[in-house]
Amino acid sequence: MKELNAFLILFLVANMGYAQNDPGIGEEIKQQDSTAIEVPVEVVNREYFKDFFEESKKSLLLVGENHSSSVASGIYPPLIEYHYKENGVKTLFIEFGPAEAYFYSKYLATGEERHLKYTIYAGYYKDWMRAWKEIYEFNETLEEPLEIVGVDFDRARTFAYALYSILSPYEGKPTEIDSLLNVIKSQEFYNTYTVGYPTELDMEFVTATKELLKRHTTALEKLLKPEDKTVVERMVQNKALGFNDERELHITANVTDFVKKSGEQEFLMLVGRDHTYLDAIYDDDLRLASYLKKETDFTTLTGLILHENSQQWGENYTKEITLYEVRDKIPWKEYFQVLDSKAVADITVVPLKGELEPLTQYVDYVIIARNMGPIQF
Repeated sequence: MKELNAFLILFLVANMGYAQNDPGIGEEIKQQDSTAIEVPVEVVNREYFKDFFEESKKSLLLVGENHSSSVASGIYPPLIEYHYKENGVKTLFIEFGPAEAYFYSKYLATGEERHLKYTIYAGYYKDWMRAWKEIYEFNETLEEPLEIVGVDFDRARTFAYALYSILSPYEGKPTEIDSLLNVIKSQEFYNTYTVGYPTELDMEFVTATKELLKRHTTALEKLLKPEDKTVVERMVQNKALGFNDERELHITANVTDFVKKSGEQEFLMLVGRDHTYLDAIYDDDLRLASYLKKETDFTTLTGLILHENSQQWGENYTKEITLYEVRDKIPWKEYFQVLDSKAVADITVVPLKGELEPLTQYVDYVIIARNMGPIQF
């Protein structure tokens, strides 16, 4: 949590004055240098996942990442491509809300980078900008495109700007919605609400706006195209509100509801690795993975990335630190020799079987990342 909060603070400071400004609403968006830092993307032993996806039940694969490392952005595009081609995975859950997913979806549909400027990852990190470009290029080759689904809470500005983007082109909107859009496009709105750790004002705005939209459900159902109606419904029905004690339960409910109603069978979710533990190491709180494992309508395979001789950003994202998590951290260090011998490449999927089976108390598998750098921003 401290890591994510530090990221949000840095994101806000670095983007102050231009982040998430709509080209038609506020000042012009500053163009981000999208030069990418190349990282190895070959994921060795990814075939391990195939047996899991061949089960008769619906299947959800969790991959736990470290937000301040470059590993996730490096492996995400090739994992998506591999799982789409080999395992039929078309639906990607993201650790953001439906509004953020809307902007990623708009980018995949149009290729216009301006939509990525409204997202936290691709709107700030060079590595994630590169990753989403790769995902876009792959998506362009598909007859059945990828679906991006946000299952966490929406930041206030992202929530509002998604609504503005969706609703503003329509004529004949209820007067109350027109008034809402006028508020959203004002500089005062931008100055008041955030894309970071939700303030009381942020949560009040999102809650009040959801109630407003509910009051006009009938009118919106008649007015909106099916694809726009779906996004607005997901935003309104989203159970997650912020970094509170019920966040794990809210994400679980969002994921579970979607999977049960979906016609798809396979799902992939890249998520902060703290959410992927079956048994948390440093406290007794239940995590997303442990809740999902209890579901009987689908099966969940959970794992996380461990960093060995790899860098991430330290406190406040100002200094690089080198991690030796397999060698030095509980419980992995107790199995260092075995894990180290199985990490045969820079990125290796390691099933926790045989001598490693006791570690399944925590996760089902690990991905060991060697010689990787911090995320570039």
